[in-house]
Amino acid sequence: MNQWSNLLKQLNRELGTETVDKWLRTLKVVKFDAGNIFLDAADSFQINWFKEYVSPLLPHKFLMGSGRPIKVHFSIGGKPYDVKECDIQEKDDPFAPNSLEPHATFDNFIPSSEENLAYKIIKELLSGKLAFGNYNPVYIYGPKGSGKSHLLMAAAQSFHEMGKKCCYVRADTFTEHVIRAFRSASLQEFRNTYRDIEVLIIDDVQLFSRKVATQEELFHTFNRLHTTGFQIILGSNVPPRLLEEIEERLISRFEWGITLSVTHPSEVVKKEILEKRAHALTLPMNPSLVEFLLHSFKNLHSLIQALEALALRLPHATTPPDLEIAKHHLKDLVEKESETFLSPEKILKIVANAFGIKIEDILGKGQTKEQALPRQIAMYLCRKHLNMPFLKIGRLFSRDHSTVMTSVKRVKAGIEKKEEGFLLPLSDIKRTLS
Repeated sequence: MNQWSNLLKQLNRELGTETVDKWLRTLKVVKFDAGNIFLDAADSFQINWFKEYVSPLLPHKFLMGSGRPIKVHFSIGGKPYDVKECDIQEKDDPFAPNSLEPHATFDNFIPSSEENLAYKIIKELLSGKLAFGNYNPVYIYGPKGSGKSHLLMAAAQSFHEMGKKCCYVRADTFTEHVIRAFRSASLQEFRNTYRDIEVLIIDDVQLFSRKVATQEELFHTFNRLHTTGFQIILGSNVPPRLLEEIEERLISRFEWGITLSVTHPSEVVKKEILEKRAHALTLPMNPSLVEFLLHSFKNLHSLIQALEALALRLPHATTPPDLEIAKHHLKDLVEKESETFLSPEKILKIVANAFGIKIEDILGKGQTKEQALPRQIAMYLCRKHLNMPFLKIGRLFSRDHSTVMTSVKRVKAGIEKKEEGFLLPLSDIKRTLS
C-alpha cells in the first residue's frame, strides 16, 4: 500500500488536498499486490474523473519496484466495472461485450411518454409476463438522444441480475469481433461466445451497412438464437426497411418480431432527466442554469454530456455555479452544438446544395420535377429529423398541410420501393447531415 499512499501525497501537491480528499481518498482499496490495485468507487463518474485527471500521471508516478506501471482496476459497490483498465491494456477476453454504464438502469430511466411501448415490452420480458420468443426480435428504433441505448443497457443490467446469460454489444464491436475471429483463426470461439447465450442485445445495427462478412455471421447467429427460442433485442436509428446496404434476408428477419419506435423526450421529461442526473453527480443546480442547459443543448445526449463536463470542470461546487461561470466552462461545447444543431433553414440549405438549386426554388411555386422533388425531400426531412407538425412545415413552404402529408408519404414510399430518384440524393444528404 506504500505506493498508493505515496501517490496520494504527490497528488496533494499537484491537485490540492481538498481535491484528493474528495475524489481519491474516498476510493476504497479492495486489494493490492505488487502489480495491481483494485479500487471500489462510489459511481462511474468518480472513475471517469480518475481517468481524466489521474490516469495520465500513473506511468510516471505509480510504479512497481521494477519500474513498471501498476495496473488500476475498478469496481462499483463491489461489482466489477467492465471498462479498459487505466493503462488501456487489451482485454483478456477477445470477444468481451461492451461495458454497461452503471447509471443506465431502470431506476434512472424516465420514459419519454406514458405510451412508450418499447419500455413496456422490455419490462414485460423481464417480469415474465411476455415469454421469450413471443416477439423475436424486439426491434427498437429512434434518433440519437431518444434514450434508446439507455433502455437497452438497462435491460441488459436487469437480465444479468436475473441470472440470464445476456450479451449487450454495439454493432461496431460485433464487427471488430468478427474481424478478430477471422484474423486469429478463432471463428469457433467467436460463434460459441455469441450463440451460447439466452439474450442478445445489439445496438446501432445500422452500422452493419456494407459489412458483408459481419452480416453473414450475424445471419447465422440470429438463426441459431431464434430457432432455440432465445431472445434477440436490436436497436437502430431507423426502422428495418430504411436500413441501407443491409442484406434483404437480414432485414426480413429483423421484421419477424415487433418493431417499436422511441422519440425525443419532451422538454418536461428532459428537465426531469437533467435534474436527476445532476443530483447523481452531486452538482447543485438552480432554475437559470437548468434553463441555460436546456436552451443550449437540444439533444438529450449532448445535454447530459454538457452536464457531466460541467461537473468535471467544477469538481468543488457546493452551490449552484454562477451562470456566467457555467457559460465560460461550456463555451466549447456550446459552439460545437451550434455547429451541429439541425434547423429547418439548415435542411433547406443542405437540400438546395445537393440538387444544385437555390433555396428560393424549393420555397417557390414552381412545379417542375427539378423543384418539386427537392421540396418533397426537404419536407420529409423536416418531419423526420425535427418532428415538425405538418401545419408548421406547411407554413414554412407556403403550402397546405395536406400537401405536406402527401409529400412525406411520397418520399417514404419511394424509399421503401428503393427508387433511385429518392435514394441517391438522400444518401448524399444523409452524409452531410451526419
